[in-house]
Amino acid sequence: MTEQPTSSPAAARLAWVGAALTALLLFFSFGPVGHPFWAFVALVPATIATTLRPDWRTWRRASFVTSWVLWIALLVWLRHVYPPLGWIGLVLLTAYCALYPFVWLLLVRWIFPACAGASLPARLLAISGLAGAWGLLEWTRSTILSGFGWLPLSASQTGNPVMLSLCAWAGPIGLSLALVLFNLGLARWIVRLIEFYREESSLKPAGPMGWLRRLTPELYLGLLPIALAFLTLLTANAAKMSTDKVSFSVGVVQTDFDPNAKWDPTRLQEHLALTEAMTASVAANKAVDFVLWPEAALPLSLESEAYLSRLRGLAKATDTPLVIGTLDRRGAGYGNAVAVITAEGAQKPVYAKRHLVPFGEYVPFADFLPLRKVVPIATDCIAGTGPSLLPLTTRRGHTFMAGALICYEDVFPELAREHALAGADVLIVVTNDAWYGREAGAYQHVAHSILLAASTGLPVVRCGNAGWSGTIDSLGRAFPLLDQGTIYFRGSRATAPIGLPRTRQPDTFWVRHGDWAVGLGGLLFALTYVWRRRRGA
Repeated sequence: MTEQPTSSPAAARLAWVGAALTALLLFFSFGPVGHPFWAFVALVPATIATTLRPDWRTWRRASFVTSWVLWIALLVWLRHVYPPLGWIGLVLLTAYCALYPFVWLLLVRWIFPACAGASLPARLLAISGLAGAWGLLEWTRSTILSGFGWLPLSASQTGNPVMLSLCAWAGPIGLSLALVLFNLGLARWIVRLIEFYREESSLKPAGPMGWLRRLTPELYLGLLPIALAFLTLLTANAAKMSTDKVSFSVGVVQTDFDPNAKWDPTRLQEHLALTEAMTASVAANKAVDFVLWPEAALPLSLESEAYLSRLRGLAKATDTPLVIGTLDRRGAGYGNAVAVITAEGAQKPVYAKRHLVPFGEYVPFADFLPLRKVVPIATDCIAGTGPSLLPLTTRRGHTFMAGALICYEDVFPELAREHALAGADVLIVVTNDAWYGREAGAYQHVAHSILLAASTGLPVVRCGNAGWSGTIDSLGRAFPLLDQGTIYFRGSRATAPIGLPRTRQPDTFWVRHGDWAVGLGGLLFALTYVWRRRRGA
């Protein structure tokens, strides 16, 4: 059977309307302005629009333009990053990110209309394969060209503990797959209702239209992950309540320094004094077990004896260990690092950031591009080589292992998985979200830390120079530190107690097996591709 695209003006208009509604609903699926519910219906308008079989030229235009506008709206905060570099990034990076929903919408246009008149197994395969294609595209975006896995569809569910529970089994991409599968099942149900009404209006009644006939197997398939999510959350809550725990509390120092002024040597002493004062203030609370500083809190290296001596003195005076974002000399370059400082000095090991920011910490193809990196240090950052867990001991003598992630390393779930496999009991994220301005960037960034907590089953402690600081429990429930209702402030705060199992719990299924959902989705898409080629012959 050969498809005949519709080139009518009405079909073209509806193609644009469907693609635009999908882009709008996707935008409102993410924080801080959105709600998790919209992600369950966001893909439905564009999917249904494909059943009108708009001509390919119209569909390509509508799909790419609306996808690009969507990513511009999501990443508009990029303009704050070291202008004019941020403006260039806003144009180029958003165009690149738009390619992924664009490709998926082309696949939907090719596959979904072919479900009309197909057998039930073929229809179930088609929507499963399209969901698998979405997962493959998210995985590709987070992997190639250094990777930019910002805002997978699963990030829309950071306020929904039910759906987050799926991450422990399938990871963030697996949750995205589940959301897409529900969208496609819902779209097939709506299409079937339309078909019934058309049959009735054409005097070809298909029999009584009870609720059982209204529902479709595709919708049941889409509902299955949601039902599993409820069951998983109930099981996880029961296990959490029955586990014997110890607790610790963290003093978080949110410096709120301008990201450019931080490197100004004339302001160094001012910034150092402010950081020390905030540290001493929060450490006065003897419930605090250690004090956490943000990423590269001060532009000083641990090789500076004067700086290290001052840090030792601060740890001794407050009788509290410091966990600081710092610089660490590594060969001919430097490491963007996290170190534990006690009254005895810097403890080993020191964790160095493993996934570096292109143009932020190094310049790709530096010999050919007339660009410099955002961080004003002459030498390039040197990537770390392993998890390097940090041992920490509470005031009550309980020692646990912390896996650190720096800046946007929490956007790459595999790094957190490596920490968990190495034996981490808790994840620590230090970042500098001041680059994003005071808009949606910090809220979007923390969504990835929430996904990591739900995927690894490990609590997360987070500290930003400016933005979102606080804690996230092992089920992905977030507890931000606020000042007068906002996450943007300068000061120090003690977190609520964070519970840790007295004995380390088994790794989650996702930690043990990784992104198996991507492989399964890829296989289903390959089978769907073969089916569609044969059906269109």
